[in-house]
Amino acid sequence: MVVTLKNKKIELSVNSFGAEMNSLKDAVTGKDYLWTGNPDVWKFHAPVLFPHCGKTKDGYVIIDGQKYPLKSNGFARDLEFKLVEQTDSLVKFELLENAYTMERFPFKFRLTVKYELKENGVKFTSKIKNTDIQTFLFSAGSHSAFCCPRNESETIEDYQIEFEKKEPLTQVLCEENGLLSAALDGAFPATSLYGEKDAGIIPLKPDYFGNGHLFTKITSEWVGLRNKKDGSIIKVNTKGYPYVMLWQNGGNPAFVCIEPWYGMPDPDVTDHQWSKKPGLVQLLPGESFVTDQSISIE
Repeated sequence: MVVTLKNKKIELSVNSFGAEMNSLKDAVTGKDYLWTGNPDVWKFHAPVLFPHCGKTKDGYVIIDGQKYPLKSNGFARDLEFKLVEQTDSLVKFELLENAYTMERFPFKFRLTVKYELKENGVKFTSKIKNTDIQTFLFSAGSHSAFCCPRNESETIEDYQIEFEKKEPLTQVLCEENGLLSAALDGAFPATSLYGEKDAGIIPLKPDYFGNGHLFTKITSEWVGLRNKKDGSIIKVNTKGYPYVMLWQNGGNPAFVCIEPWYGMPDPDVTDHQWSKKPGLVQLLPGESFVTDQSISIE
């Protein structure tokens, strides 16, 4: 089921499958800021990530001595959510644990994803509640893909990524396969200065991000995709996030993803123990955790 919300400036469509935005359009021109989800390139638009962000080595984890299949970026994006609230400007979806999720993540939870139209964008939040009797560890985030280039007369070189604070960026080091590299002492994560020419600004070009560039020590409250030709920018909220992943499709440029994460990929050298995985969030029984990955268009 697809729910569409519209105001004078923004038209938003959200699919109950994955509680995923399918489009985020200029209500006047009809121009879509989100990737179309062409399966020949990448079938998603803006998936919600839970209970894991990033690559999972060998497709499994070990929790309390038992092996569980858990693929990269988790399972929320592949499941049908229940519509629990809808108004002219707001829609809310919910996912509860079920037989499928318990075979992959053996805990009870309630994942609520809410979208609320604003004048210049959408307030986009996810709330994870631990409804189990035991504490669990998880990671969560979003994976919004923005059309880039957006207009036929443009190339990807007409765009750049901007961090709000124009200060040198710190990168989490990853192998070519997208898994975490170890520091010299064997600890995770290993980091280094990114080395961009202009602090906090990353010019774009084809095939630049590979399996993704992951950033940490972020003080910026937003990271944006800037169109250098017309000066417009799409901003994604990153306030409070420990990590932000940037990724784009390979081959002919079509989109760029800005992904605020509470969590990281698996280490390239791992024993698969979930309790040892770096970057996870601990959630006590009855407690909730909210992520805010809101989008504004300026």
